[in-house]
Amino acid sequence: MKAKLSNFSGVFFLLFIAFFPLDFIGNFQKNITTFLFGKLTNFISSAVFNKPDVRIDFSSDSLSMFILVGILLVLSILISVFIKSKYRQNIKIYIEQIIICYLIIILFKYGIDKIFKAQFYLPEPNILYSRFGDLDKDILFWNVMGTSRLYSILTGSVEVFAAVLLMFRKTRIVGILLSSVVFLNVIFINIGFDISVKLFSLILLVMSIFCLKDDSVKLYRFLILKKPEQLSETYQGRSKPFLIFIKDFILGIAFVQIIWPYFISRNYNDDLAKRSDLHGIYKVLDEKSDIKYLFFHRRNYLILMSKNDEVVDFKYQKTSDSSKITLTDYKGNKEFAEINLQKSDSILTFKSRNLNVKFKQQNWRKMNALKPLFHLSIENLK
Repeated sequence: MKAKLSNFSGVFFLLFIAFFPLDFIGNFQKNITTFLFGKLTNFISSAVFNKPDVRIDFSSDSLSMFILVGILLVLSILISVFIKSKYRQNIKIYIEQIIICYLIIILFKYGIDKIFKAQFYLPEPNILYSRFGDLDKDILFWNVMGTSRLYSILTGSVEVFAAVLLMFRKTRIVGILLSSVVFLNVIFINIGFDISVKLFSLILLVMSIFCLKDDSVKLYRFLILKKPEQLSETYQGRSKPFLIFIKDFILGIAFVQIIWPYFISRNYNDDLAKRSDLHGIYKVLDEKSDIKYLFFHRRNYLILMSKNDEVVDFKYQKTSDSSKITLTDYKGNKEFAEINLQKSDSILTFKSRNLNVKFKQQNWRKMNALKPLFHLSIENLK
């Protein structure tokens, strides 16, 4: 029974690695998965869940992902039944190697993103000026993490370190243990703050535990009972040179693809990345106006906040006329707006069909939440 469960789990992980799309390696996975499972996913979504118009992108915690995982589970059962027992040990070893490579890539990707501040972004001005209680927990968590570059670097370094440990036989067990702790912490965060990567992080944790199954008893005796044990090096036998080359080639391509965007942009700290000239917050000068603030988001969103803290946002795009922008609402309706930012006094004049107001640009980077404060003792706190 244990061998069958292990065989089934390994096949499922292999299928998941093959068909769950990772955006940072391109669209080929998503295209293949959509081609093979898109129509079936859409049928199940409509027939079983009565949601015929569900988005089929297989992103984490989406209905399409849950259905895909269900399909892969069924396929895993069918495939594992037909695998002969004499091949199971070798297949298990190869699957474990593939899982280790996958975990290395995932840890390296998200670790590097944290180190270069590309996962936990610096909070946008509209978030900084929003009321704390009006924000969802996931937005609060993401932005609080974004205020500390040091924390981002430290947590990212731990993930990269875990990836490095996984790369070598002698340190692989320690790497798997460390990666398990990392993924367990991520699951707690995703559940506690309702962040939509719950299922993906859970599968990563189970993958790590799967790679420890052969040493679980020894680890228990060593860590809990404090008895000496000789741990295995995870894989039995020596890998063939060709397989080592393939593994190193895949990891090398993945590492280059992860690092290359930073190398091209020369952006190794996203907090300092160049924003548009309009980016920032503008406070209304006319006290009689119902508008309180105007925000220009780095992702080309224009956000208006009323005195009641109600917000309305538009996607904006600059036109050939530098004094005009195009505003697009969520229904696709478009209108033009005239803007004029005087650099000398930081006064912005904004004219649209329903609004003609002047704003004063504010220095949002001087807010307390963004100050790089560190106090060695509580007596230094003010």
